[in-house]
Amino acid sequence: MRHLLITLVWLALVSTACALSVELPINPDNLDQSNYKFSVTAKSTNSGIAFHVTITSKHEDIDSDYTHVDLSIVTHTKNKDGANTGTSIAPLTPSIPIALEKQPRIWTADFTVPAESLSSSGLCFVFSETVHTTTNGKRVAFPSATFYEVKLKDFTKP
Repeated sequence: MRHLLITLVWLALVSTACALSVELPINPDNLDQSNYKFSVTAKSTNSGIAFHVTITSKHEDIDSDYTHVDLSIVTHTKNKDGANTGTSIAPLTPSIPIALEKQPRIWTADFTVPAESLSSSGLCFVFSETVHTTTNGKRVAFPSATFYEVKLKDFTKP
């Protein structure tokens, strides 16, 4: 009974430790990350700013079941002393269509953002990857994710 209790406590601690999400800001100075390399171009059009984002996996195929792209508003809240107290990632409304081409190790996304939408300082292209593992031949998702946040305003000319 004692061993069962110790095992249950250990599993609870391990499960809690795995529930960690990470945000990685992507800007023109840090496009090369440990697992992915990003390329972002922006050009002015009659209907706004056209973006082309390329995501290249360095080590393995990009798993469509555990990765997702979206345009979102990322907001970081701070306390009165300026310390970060939280983050929210909310879908952009109204939504903007993303043309997404998926190859095993390279995804490309094309979309056009109205110029006035860039005035929102938190507008980001977010590539998210849910942490997962294989147990007994089945893939299991953890309640954790990595959010690669491409702040679109950083890729436009002033």
